[in-house]
Amino acid sequence: MKQLFITITLILLSFTAYAQDTSSEATYPKLPTLNLQMADGSPLNTQDLLGQPYVLHFWATWCPYCKKLQPALQKIDDMGLKVIAVSFEEDDDATPAKALSERGYTFKTAVKADAIAQQLGIRGTPTTLFVNKEGNVIWLTNTSNPEDPNLHLNARTLLHSIDMATE
Repeated sequence: MKQLFITITLILLSFTAYAQDTSSEATYPKLPTLNLQMADGSPLNTQDLLGQPYVLHFWATWCPYCKKLQPALQKIDDMGLKVIAVSFEEDDDATPAKALSERGYTFKTAVKADAIAQQLGIRGTPTTLFVNKEGNVIWLTNTSNPEDPNLHLNARTLLHSIDMATE
């Protein structure tokens, strides 16, 4: 009986040690370098964003689910976490920057990003990526719910990393 107790204890301790190791070394996929064309004509290379967390929001002007989510993204941007909209699957006459501006949003948008969406395997809108300061995607979501608690939790996590860097 004593040997059984010792064996069970050792097994439980090994599981505990393993769980601690895997949680402390959480790895996230690295976002490849992306060259975005912004609506104002300027280029944006994601390598230039290393050192600061940000959100990439893949969307389209015709997408009602994107429209539903964007007020929450504006709040996140207003809190200090950079939000970059990435427009793809647009009609030829679409004006994504104008659409955002008319809706009262101030975050910038990249345009004509179909190849980038394809490179990342993004097929639908909205798709939102939360990227940490090391350039790793810590969360990818297709939610359109502006009240999704995970949306706000991941934003706060990234904002906390900004606060920690400035202390």
